Amino acid sequence: MDANTAFLKSKFREYYLKSDVILPPRFTRREYGFMFFDKKFVLRHKRFENKKQLKRFLVDYVPKHAYYSTAYYINPSEQDMEEKGWLGADLIFDLDADHIPETEGKSYEEMLAIVKKETEKLIFGFLLGDMGFNEQDLFLSFSGGRGYHVYVRTEKVFRLSSDERREIVNYITGEAVDINRFILKDRIKIGRKKMRELYYLYPYEYGGWYSKIHRGITEESRRLFEIYQNAGKEELVNEIDKIIKNKKLSKKIVRELLEESKEYTTKIEYLARSDESQKLQIFNDDGIRDAFIQYIKEKLRIRSEIDEPVTTDIHRLIRLTGSLHGKTGFIVKPLSIKEFKKFDPLIDAIPETFKNENSKVNPRIKIDLSLNRRKFIFNEEKCVPDYLAIFLIARGMADFVAGC
Repeated sequence: MDANTAFLKSKFREYYLKSDVILPPRFTRREYGFMFFDKKFVLRHKRFENKKQLKRFLVDYVPKHAYYSTAYYINPSEQDMEEKGWLGADLIFDLDADHIPETEGKSYEEMLAIVKKETEKLIFGFLLGDMGFNEQDLFLSFSGGRGYHVYVRTEKVFRLSSDERREIVNYITGEAVDINRFILKDRIKIGRKKMRELYYLYPYEYGGWYSKIHRGITEESRRLFEIYQNAGKEELVNEIDKIIKNKKLSKKIVRELLEESKEYTTKIEYLARSDESQKLQIFNDDGIRDAFIQYIKEKLRIRSEIDEPVTTDIHRLIRLTGSLHGKTGFIVKPLSIKEFKKFDPLIDAIPETFKNENSKVNPRIKIDLSLNRRKFIFNEEKCVPDYLAIFLIARGMADFVAGC
């Protein structure tokens, strides 16, 4: 066993000796699975009768990653899925920063901030909002890596099929949302032979994507107008182009938004301040109007691609809450909704037991990051807190040298 692996195993064992994992509801009906630091295979189909039994396994075998099934079974230790006897499954959403285009090139800290915003949108805009779940129906956890897991645990969802779960994902991500369905159209005569199409927004009380589009136009226009006021036209173009990804079209949209309006100085001010359903009539060009509405839809949907297989697979394994993530040394941290709002993974997911000692590491690259409210910059052998040593070694950024 090499020095890096030996160091990580010893620290993970120390954590499991001093800490308890969080068992899921109906834990004896769950399947458990593990990956290890020094073994190639994945161990699955494990069953535990109590917390003591699970803790002993974690201390004795020190897994790199620990998982349990989102499903519960009659016989979870059976290797054949048909023999397990499926009884139902939690509804799980896995949001990972890797799946968000705008995180490309960002620091780890910046990536975590972006995925948290998308998770907030999922929780408050869709699950508690559109779908009407209660706070007590939801369970949250930081994944220990680059995202969050959101669990819906209520009898209403346990027996949903894979196809039904996929429909929920499509609704949340906007994949199944045809924007034209959520806009009212009318036609009026403007001459003997000419007709003009008029576009209206549905009232807020329609709910779902109907009200999302209406409210989104107002709120996003307000945000864009503030960008224009504070940073100017070019920054407004850049902001829209992050989503549109067509500079020429983005410039056209901005030019249209900044045209004068009868009601206000510019059209964007009218869109930002007015809740009238006929606000779409201010667009002169149908193509620009449609592009702007598409932009609004993209801003409203969950842009972190929810890992669909996690949600739709009714036999899926998910990280065991309270266990350690093998590539960071962070806790798969359970969170209430109140805790989630203030949660900072680079502080709150660090095990207390890793804050007491230091180890010497030899970096493979220049280290420049912040952890636990401390800034670390170095490119040669250095004694650092164990939580940083574990993080760097687990991610292949440094090698273990010795204790300090």
